[in-house]
Amino acid sequence: MLFPFLPGQGSENEARTELWVRRLTIGFCLIAIVLGAAEAWTSRFAMNTDGVQYLDNASAYSSGDFHRAVNSQWSPLYPWLIGAWFAAVHPSPYLEFPLVHLLDFLIYLLSLAGFLFFLKCVLEMIPEEKRTPAIRVSVVLIACPSFLYCSLDFTNLAYVTPDLLVSLFAFLAAGLLLRIAAGTASASGYVALGAVLGLGYLAKTPFLVFGVLCLAIVAVLGSKRRAGHRARWCLVIAAFAAIAVPYVWVLSNAKGRLTAGDSGTSNIIWMVNHVPFYNWQGGPSDNGAPIHPTRQLSSNPAIFEFATPIGGTYPPWYDPIYWSQGARVAFRPADFIRALRLQVQFYGYLVHHRQLPLVFALATLFLLSPEKRRTFAGIRKFWPVLLLGATPFAMYALVHAEARYLAAFFVLLWTVLMAGLLVDLDARLDRRVLLSIVTVAAALMLVETLTATPPLPITRLHYDVAQRAQMLGLKRGDPVAIVTGDFDYFWARIVGARVTMQVDFGDLSCPDCRKLQPEWEKAKQILAANGAVLVVSPCIPGVVDQPGWQQLGGTGVYAYRLP
Repeated sequence: MLFPFLPGQGSENEARTELWVRRLTIGFCLIAIVLGAAEAWTSRFAMNTDGVQYLDNASAYSSGDFHRAVNSQWSPLYPWLIGAWFAAVHPSPYLEFPLVHLLDFLIYLLSLAGFLFFLKCVLEMIPEEKRTPAIRVSVVLIACPSFLYCSLDFTNLAYVTPDLLVSLFAFLAAGLLLRIAAGTASASGYVALGAVLGLGYLAKTPFLVFGVLCLAIVAVLGSKRRAGHRARWCLVIAAFAAIAVPYVWVLSNAKGRLTAGDSGTSNIIWMVNHVPFYNWQGGPSDNGAPIHPTRQLSSNPAIFEFATPIGGTYPPWYDPIYWSQGARVAFRPADFIRALRLQVQFYGYLVHHRQLPLVFALATLFLLSPEKRRTFAGIRKFWPVLLLGATPFAMYALVHAEARYLAAFFVLLWTVLMAGLLVDLDARLDRRVLLSIVTVAAALMLVETLTATPPLPITRLHYDVAQRAQMLGLKRGDPVAIVTGDFDYFWARIVGARVTMQVDFGDLSCPDCRKLQPEWEKAKQILAANGAVLVVSPCIPGVVDQPGWQQLGGTGVYAYRLP
């Protein structure tokens, strides 16, 4: 029998349903753990630009350099966890990347636990008389594959970012909101919600918006309940403020102005107004001019120096707010219209790219519903989570979003849409039809998860470059220069070197490579005069084929030792 828990009624069938739901959940957890471990293992040498800054930030906190550690671009909770993790295991520089991926895997397991809590709260929200075996199994079959796909493809353990922490706190907040909406939350549940919202803000600044939204939702829910709810609402605010306000105070004191974080404004300037991320020297005029930009030493080729006063492996991205201070948002309508158009297209791509099985299941069940109004009424019961899940899409629509920003919120929406849709549908739909639809969708989503491609190349290239650079005499703390191209500076974090200068030769298609020879001779003198001991460059014809350059093994990356 395909669905053996369907026949029969009463306590025997209830026990059989519980057994099947438990089996499905355990099976899902095993798959999630195995796939997550495999992803963490295969990406153990991967790194990204944000990840280097979080590692640098963790090092600053661990060494007690709080002046450089407190940063309005990078939120503190993830660096604190990295710092504590490294303090416990004392890794060598060559083990930092794999160990931070192991930490991400542990956070992923916490996110899985948070998701299971949220799923339990969703099932509890369905009225007991309508919580049939088919509904419970169907919700599990849709929710679990959506978590797998969004966590392992959108968020992905290859990224060294706090997005899995955001997922954890989003799931916990959504589950607690549902319990408050159902009237089953104790006083400790209200305190827990405030704590989750505060920790979410420490994980990533945009969560502050979600926190304020959740406070408003709790206030609305309380307006329909007894007077004692106001005191409990104050508990949420107090717990939230107890965690968030001290960091806002520390950050504001460090920056000399009231701020809860600058990532929102800076992303508008970069992603909407298209001001450069690095080495911005000013312009357009309505975007202002930097107060203390990186120092441009030459224009042909472009050479920038940034050894002081900011620390980190690559100072322009360790504290981009410092270097771009003086920039302001330019409210050019064309910029925001273009950003909105691109984001809407991106949202459509995220759904169409691999989540069509979920769209198919929801659309099919909606079309099979004989009474659409009652269906919408069932969905409205989950309005707190619908509002929380939809908010990031609206918030990022005029700025910029990446798939990892939205992963948990997709899961929230898919889960409550399915639960709300089924509340009043099951009695009027053959249960085998219902379960066949969701089983096909779940199977297809599992296939999508298994066939998702890694977002970052799986390679030891930066390790090889680091080893070869050390063979050339590069030591920890040495200042180095990089040449702009298709090769990042992650190797410098492994060595412990600091990138203090950057050379940009412009058009790398090299229509006339001969002009690069005098440019390199000029750059070489400037770099040596400003203290760089080594220059590292991708393969740029006309530059790396000049005397003195050495290929670093078989990496395709070149180095020049300066006198």
